[in-house]
Amino acid sequence: MADHYGILGVDRDASFDEIKKAYRKLAREYHPDVNPDPLTAEKFKEISTAYEVLSDPDKRQRYDLGGDPFSSGGGFGGQNFGFGDIMDAFFGGGGSRGPRPRMREGQDALIRVELDLAEACFGTERELSVETAVVCEKC
Repeated sequence: MADHYGILGVDRDASFDEIKKAYRKLAREYHPDVNPDPLTAEKFKEISTAYEVLSDPDKRQRYDLGGDPFSSGGGFGGQNFGFGDIMDAFFGGGGSRGPRPRMREGQDALIRVELDLAEACFGTERELSVETAVVCEKC
C-alpha cells in the first residue's frame, strides 16, 4: 500500500488545510499540462490518489487503520456496517435515541479485540468493559 502521507510530504497528524496546501503545491509541479514528461503524469496520479484518501475523513480513517480506503464494506463479504452496528450488537440498539440533555456526543471509540479465525468466522460472545465517563486531559 502506498504511503499517502509520504507522497504529499505531510505528517500523519496533518490537518486538512496542511494536506490541501501540500496537494496544491505538488499538483502545480506535476500536472501533465505543465510538465509533459510521462513519468510526471504517473506521479500526478499518485499525488491525486493520496489527496483523495487523506482529504476524506472516512477514507483517511480506513487508510490509517490499515484497510483499503476505497472499499465500501468492512471486509466481511462486502457487507456495509460500521462502529455503531457493533456497539448496537453489544449494548442493544434499534430503539429510538432521542436527544440527551447536557450530554455531548463524543467521537467513535476504536477498540482492538483479538479474535482467532474460528471466532471471526462463526462468532463468539465476549464481555467488554468500556469506560464511558473518562475526562479528557486536554479539557
